[in-house]
Amino acid sequence: MRHLKKQPIAILLALLIVAGAVFIGVNRSVGEQVAAVREQFYSGVADPAGGTRPGIQGQLTLRTTAALRMLSIGESYADSNELAGARADLQAARQELLRLLTVGAGASVLFDADQAMGFAASRYFAVLHPIVMAAEGEEITALEASYDTMQSAARTIQDSGYNEAVGAFHRTVMGEFPMTALRPIVFVRMPELFA
Repeated sequence: MRHLKKQPIAILLALLIVAGAVFIGVNRSVGEQVAAVREQFYSGVADPAGGTRPGIQGQLTLRTTAALRMLSIGESYADSNELAGARADLQAARQELLRLLTVGAGASVLFDADQAMGFAASRYFAVLHPIVMAAEGEEITALEASYDTMQSAARTIQDSGYNEAVGAFHRTVMGEFPMTALRPIVFVRMPELFA
């Protein structure tokens, strides 16, 4: 108590307590808002027309399932070098996306992996489709439906509203005073765009 009787020490201690409280409060508040934005990646964004748009993670799961169906259909057909290469590329891209989903990778990393899988699936479809057509295979409908599912899920992801929610967070929470001044003391990992 004797140290607190000295005015400079008391003022310094009060400033340290206030600074610590501001630091904890800001990080806690921003952390809660970041968690709410990140949750929208999984559960979806509220639709202005009512309801909730599908979450991106669920659509990525749909895309990996559709890719697996395409791969299963292709197993019935003789491998040319081109088909084998396209199959290997799609299998590798699908496995990488599944791995990243499992480890909880960030949105931008998942975007890149999804783009790679989408490209590989398009190539595989382009190679496999004529082979199935020429063989008059019954799987043509299933192959086209699987590819359509992948494309539909990609459009749903594009229209999910998640990137808009991340942008709104950066504009309204992090882009306004006092957060512009307090940003250097925020150590919360910001939500990423799925781009």
